[in-house]
Amino acid sequence: MKKVLLINSNIEILPYPVAPLGISLVASSLTTKYEVKIFDFAFETTESLIQFTKKFNPDFIGVSLRNIDNVTMRSCKWYLEEIKQNIINPIKETFDIPIIIGGSGFSIAPEQVFNYFDVDYGVVGEAEEIFPRLLSFIESGREIDLDNVITKNNRSIKIQKQTSGSLQISNANIDKFINFEPYKNKGSYPIQTKRGCAHKCIYCSYPNIEGKEYRLRTVTSIVDEIEEVQKRMSTITFEFVDSTFNSPLDHAINICKEIIQRNLKVKLRTMGVNPGEVTDDLVKLMKQSGFSQIDCTPDSAAELMIKNYRKNFSKNKLIKCTEIIRKYDMPTMWFFMLGGPGETEETILETFEFIDTYISEKDMVHITEGIRIIPKTELYNIAIQEGVILEEASVIEPMFYVSPSIGKENLTKILNREIAKRNNVMNSIDTAPSKELMQATIKYRRENEIDEPMFRSLLRVQNKILKD
Repeated sequence: MKKVLLINSNIEILPYPVAPLGISLVASSLTTKYEVKIFDFAFETTESLIQFTKKFNPDFIGVSLRNIDNVTMRSCKWYLEEIKQNIINPIKETFDIPIIIGGSGFSIAPEQVFNYFDVDYGVVGEAEEIFPRLLSFIESGREIDLDNVITKNNRSIKIQKQTSGSLQISNANIDKFINFEPYKNKGSYPIQTKRGCAHKCIYCSYPNIEGKEYRLRTVTSIVDEIEEVQKRMSTITFEFVDSTFNSPLDHAINICKEIIQRNLKVKLRTMGVNPGEVTDDLVKLMKQSGFSQIDCTPDSAAELMIKNYRKNFSKNKLIKCTEIIRKYDMPTMWFFMLGGPGETEETILETFEFIDTYISEKDMVHITEGIRIIPKTELYNIAIQEGVILEEASVIEPMFYVSPSIGKENLTKILNREIAKRNNVMNSIDTAPSKELMQATIKYRRENEIDEPMFRSLLRVQNKILKD
């Protein structure tokens, strides 16, 4: 049986480490024909990678690229150079083993990333089916002419778009492939309930990577996976990592009902709750099924900007969303992206007025300054039309949009002023709390046996320090 080594190249562990879901799904798809191991570089070194590879002696190496950068304009970390120097180049210099790269970060700009790393093969989009096929082609010596695959000899890639229908994926079994201990305290176990996104936000890469129509996993398979993992790790928090958990709404509601029906005692959280599909019934069921925290992503609360971002809700709907969340006291982290097309000081102040009026002071608000420009999005085209970027600019290098109607310097000035007035609002460049605040919060939680999201405890302790 031939051997496949898969490398999680995600080197970012702040504000918390993210367990490698995608590469674990690929590993699960290979186990019937190959001996597969995952090397988790997030907590390792180049030296340990080389030693691990020598000992395992794989026939193929796959590298998963989750992110190109940290999408933060004023403190941007570009990951590609570090990955190239610490993972790609040392492997190429030490071994003569085919290297295949893939992942969401790669799929954003496959030709450019492929050329930058100069590896043997690249897989665009979902790899559970195409990766095993590619391996069989390589083994047999056949000419590789596969959709969604790029090679050194054929860099004119043919993209097969994802279609609608059900999503059939096996359980990721992440904890069986890697040491999960580093993810238990701050991190979570990721669960994917669907792929694709039907929304039309102008800046988002999800529809291009996963498709513009939803492909849903069955509710039974989703809750089966949660139940199986919980038997192995009883204290773990599960995080639904879909782009929007509550779209389509019925699917999210049925997941909650199934968890309740099975009487599972689990702790849940989710990213990407879409305000346009928040209902009383949904949040009530989320609380009952075990949700201890959600992330809500309106991106703006200004009428003009909601329209310009092509969101699927109105400001009135957003206000209704906050009322429902506060009714059930659902701990929520709110996310806004300021500086988009048409942004002005007036629209920024409209968003801050909304925060003051409708968002609980117990909840955290994250402000992103400027928007990462992703190729093949409407924002990318707008940025070229407005002269914010040049069409020939390298799309893998960090490029950020700030509306010419406000400008970067003025945007920073306004945000610094407004954020300073509010204890529960923070710029995304300041995501890590101070050492002193963290120590005081941990002490507070321990002494009072607090079981609440960490961000609420941090705000509570921070406000007490400010008052004292």
